[in-house]
Amino acid sequence: MINKKSKGFFYNENKMKRVFAFKLEKHIVLTELKSYTHVLLGSLLLSAAYALLIIPHHIVPGGILGLSIVVKELTGFSIGWIALLINIPLLLWGTKVLGAKTGLKTLFSMILVSFYIDLITSITEGKVFINDVLMSSVFGGVIIGVAVAFVMNAGATTGGNDILVRILSTKLRLPYNQLILMVDGIVILLGTVVFSDFTMAAYSIVAIVAISKTIAYFMKKSVQNKTILVFSSKNLLIQEEILLNKKSTDGILKLIHHDSNEKMILVTRNTKKLDVVKDIIYKIDPLAHITVLESNSLGSV
Repeated sequence: MINKKSKGFFYNENKMKRVFAFKLEKHIVLTELKSYTHVLLGSLLLSAAYALLIIPHHIVPGGILGLSIVVKELTGFSIGWIALLINIPLLLWGTKVLGAKTGLKTLFSMILVSFYIDLITSITEGKVFINDVLMSSVFGGVIIGVAVAFVMNAGATTGGNDILVRILSTKLRLPYNQLILMVDGIVILLGTVVFSDFTMAAYSIVAIVAISKTIAYFMKKSVQNKTILVFSSKNLLIQEEILLNKKSTDGILKLIHHDSNEKMILVTRNTKKLDVVKDIIYKIDPLAHITVLESNSLGSV
C-alpha cells in the first residue's frame, strides 16, 4: 500500500520530469530558431552580393548561381527561378547525403536566395553600383564567402553546387576541392562562350578565389578546438550518454574528465557540432551549467 509520503515523492518526481522535458524542448526550439535566423541572414547577404556586385557585370563565379546567370542570358528567365529549378532536383537527389535536418535548412536557404535575388534585381533593374569590375569581383567574392560560411555554420548549405559536388564525390574518386574546381571551371567556360568575353573569365576566377579563401578562413575558425566545462550532479550519466552516442560525437571529443566537485571537462575537435554535445548534456540534466573556452591545442592526451 502506497502512503501519502510515497505519493508525494512520485508526484514531485513526475513534476520535475515535466519541468526538465519542457526546458529541454525550449532549448531545442531556441537553438533551431537561432540556426534558421542565421540561415535567413546569410541567404539575404548572399543574394545582395550577387544582385548588386556580381550579376550586373555578368561575372560567372561558378556554381549553380553562376550557371543560372548563363542560362538567364540564353532564355531570359529570372536567375532566382532558374536556380530553384536546378537546385530542387539536386536537393531531392542529395537528401541522403545531407540528411533530413540539413536538407530542410538547405531548402529554406535555396528558396530565400532565389526570392531575394529576383526581388533585389527587379528593384535595382540590373543597375551597376560599382563601375570597377575588379573591385566588384573581389568584394562580391568576399561577401559571398562570408554569407556561405554563415549558412554552413548554421548547419545548412546554400544549394546545388555543394550538393552536386558531394554526390559526385561518391561516384568519382577525386578530392572534394578538385571536384569543386572542375564544376566551377565548366560553368566559367560556358559563361565565356555565352557572353563572348574572355576578360569576364578572369574576373570570374578572381571572384571564385575570393569566395573560396573567405570560406576557408571562416571554416578554419569554426573548427578551432574548444574546452567545455560542464557543472552537473549527473556527470557520470552525461559521460555514458556521450559515449553511447558515438555516431554523433565521434571525432568531436578528445578528452572526457570529471572530478568530485561536479565538474566535467570536454575538449572538442569540431566546434561545428558543439550543439550536438550541448543537446546531450541538457537532455540528461536541463539544469547543467556549461561554459565554453577557447582551446589552442589538444595536446597529447
